[in-house]
Amino acid sequence: MEHIEISSYRSCLVDCLGDTSIDHWRVRTDDPEVLSEFIDILQEEQPAGKRIEWLCDQEIIKGLKKNFVRAAKASDLVTESTLTIRESTDAATNTPTVLVSPEKTVALLSVDGGEAVRVDITEEAACERLWEKYQSEWDIAMPHSIDTPPYSRLLTMAEQKLGPDVGADVTVALLVGAKHQLLLNDIVDWAETSTLATQGTVSKLKQRLEEFDIITTESESVGVGRPRQRLVFADDSLESLPADELVAHVQGALA
Repeated sequence: MEHIEISSYRSCLVDCLGDTSIDHWRVRTDDPEVLSEFIDILQEEQPAGKRIEWLCDQEIIKGLKKNFVRAAKASDLVTESTLTIRESTDAATNTPTVLVSPEKTVALLSVDGGEAVRVDITEEAACERLWEKYQSEWDIAMPHSIDTPPYSRLLTMAEQKLGPDVGADVTVALLVGAKHQLLLNDIVDWAETSTLATQGTVSKLKQRLEEFDIITTESESVGVGRPRQRLVFADDSLESLPADELVAHVQGALA
């Protein structure tokens, strides 16, 4: 039996995770928007007993690493054994997103505006064949770990080491941004989008860290418009510090 409808990525993924009859999903996609939505939903919903196996291409993994906030949240999910990531050896360019389980398969064909044509397949023989196909691909895929520290650990350390009045989330964002040499504008966009802080608050925290020679910025010309500012450490020795030692160092500098 098949069911077809148009729905948003979010509503589809929430629905799949909320299906109490299925506790194991394998996801195959080349769409970074789906991965971002999935990570956010798993963080928000924290579905007990769910196991998600994410099969994706190298480019998707590279994109995840560039967004340190999502990478840190994904690291949380991996640590909790909710999410497992493997890099596929079979490119999935321009293929639909597929969520498979032994009992049900959901295919998403992207359309405009973050929506997709959703096709639910529950016919037993078809689901078995699809599960076998993606099981074989999963078996030969390369296990992948995320080297970004778990987000919850970063925030806990910030609260313990820096105190609740230092703007812990944004301070940690700036520190991790410098460690991974991310664009300052990306940090500002994340803070504003998440309603965590305004651009002015981020600028003040950045200025404070600059005054104590902890971080600085490097201009990066893009040919048109104003140069972009990339966060870096003012002292190269900070780059090799583990997260807990880095936060401790900042605590000492700001004391």
